[in-house]
Amino acid sequence: MLWPEGWNRSQAGNAARDAARSLGWDDATIADLGLRELSSALSPERRHEERVRQILLAPCNDPDVIAYRQDVLHDLLENEALAEALGALLPSLAQLSFYATGSPTRPNETALQQVVFRLGELELYVDCVQRMRAVLLAHASKLTSEGLRRLLEALTDVERDPAFQALRAELPDMLAKVRNIGSVTIGVNLDAHLQPSEATLLSINAHRFKGAGLSLLSKLFGNADAGDGAVTGQAVGLARLHRIALPNEATHARDGSARAMLKLVPLFKDLSEILEAVARPIADALLRYARLNGQLLIALENEIAFYLGAIRLIRRIEAAGLPMCRPTICPTEERIGEVHNLFNLNLALRMLMREPDARLDERIVLNDVAFDDAGRIFILTGPNQGGKTTYIQAIGLIHVLAQAGLHVPGQRARLSPVDAIFTHFAAGERPDLESGRLGEEARRLSAVFSGATRHSLILLNESLSSTSPTESLYLARDVVRGLRALGARAIFATHLHGLAEEADQINAGTPGDSRVASLVSETVPAAEGGDETGRRTFRIVPGPPMGMSYARDIARKYGISFEQLQEKINRAGLSS
Repeated sequence: MLWPEGWNRSQAGNAARDAARSLGWDDATIADLGLRELSSALSPERRHEERVRQILLAPCNDPDVIAYRQDVLHDLLENEALAEALGALLPSLAQLSFYATGSPTRPNETALQQVVFRLGELELYVDCVQRMRAVLLAHASKLTSEGLRRLLEALTDVERDPAFQALRAELPDMLAKVRNIGSVTIGVNLDAHLQPSEATLLSINAHRFKGAGLSLLSKLFGNADAGDGAVTGQAVGLARLHRIALPNEATHARDGSARAMLKLVPLFKDLSEILEAVARPIADALLRYARLNGQLLIALENEIAFYLGAIRLIRRIEAAGLPMCRPTICPTEERIGEVHNLFNLNLALRMLMREPDARLDERIVLNDVAFDDAGRIFILTGPNQGGKTTYIQAIGLIHVLAQAGLHVPGQRARLSPVDAIFTHFAAGERPDLESGRLGEEARRLSAVFSGATRHSLILLNESLSSTSPTESLYLARDVVRGLRALGARAIFATHLHGLAEEADQINAGTPGDSRVASLVSETVPAAEGGDETGRRTFRIVPGPPMGMSYARDIARKYGISFEQLQEKINRAGLSS
């Protein structure tokens, strides 16, 4: 359900998959984008999280594969009954996976236990094949995706396989032979003191014994006609007669019951041999079906869970009033990235976690993004807590989702696949860094440029902020020039307003076809006596930097602007 026919089996297809899986995701990038949070939201159950994360961390850059997955998702979104029916199959598929991973050949297991294990696996396999095919067949007229049509064809081929048909016909009889063993009847002879002296196996029964409703006397001296027949003298059992040697009276008073049970071990050995004899012909019959296994269905569990998790997420977000859309996938060479009414999906999920019934369209600000010939490298400036980090994370998430074949947060979207996503968020102070914070930032930036291409997406958040403004501007200017020379799509969120002011100079002085442009986290003028930086609107818009002072914003946030300090001094009566 994830790969078109032949794509994952051909040499070129395997090479492409290996390339996708070898992208340089590191723990920092996964954390920067919040991918663990996203994979958790996309997983119907915790056991699916790891596989969902693997899919997200192997973004496809093949438009055909992405479209293939989008079509499967579309079928399931448009047919709620089909999605629910497949969801109802997930527990059975999980159980089938247990059979595949649980070894029936452990040393302590008997041949009968191995036979029962294999019979259970084959019974579940037959049931899952038939149920899943019936579900898809019932909705066949509505299936438009190649993926679901191929799945129906594959299940039909399985059902038509002579070995499968033979198994389906023979399975009920084999199951009856092992499941009809409900109890054994043991004959016990008593001595003159009514102590057990001899015992043997009399029969193997399909029913289970029930002790309710019989008095002690009835159990000891019940109606002789109640049984299958009176047993007199030495009973003829299914195995030889074993004598039970009684312990002495003192020992018997203390633990006679336990010792008596130990003396029955030969009896249990006989029982085991008889049951093994029952299992032997069934085991021989099962050899004919050795090639039948549930690998096709086992692989489907996580794939179905992936799509159903996506549907649940889409419905949840849309119910909160926010848009989700199927992105149009553009040619890779165009390096297009346009989304109207974008929002950060992780932000929405966190808000819904706190308030499950919240209307987020009234609380989350929607923005646009446009990577095209007018700008592919954006220098994003604005005040602290103005939405810059949230915005650049949202852009990374839309590519992860789109290239997994899923819907993206937004009203409409056109995206060219990226070959990798690199993030570089400001490094915190760490005493263990021998090179210091600036050295660590430089090292990570160098690694980004070593792996990125013109088809990559690079997200920089307050990079190079660990040194003086003059040095930061000098270093950041070279980084932006490098991005232009590389030709990648990038956003650099920074408080270096001077860097944004130099966008035209960088375009004119550095060769490349990725134009540098300025974005601003918008503010509106504050009311008299309000914050000098203005009120944050969380709107990200094209335009020149507003020239607001980073230092002044920080000072006011922490109450150390001159006006705030003067007020504290006056209140304390310390003014000169």
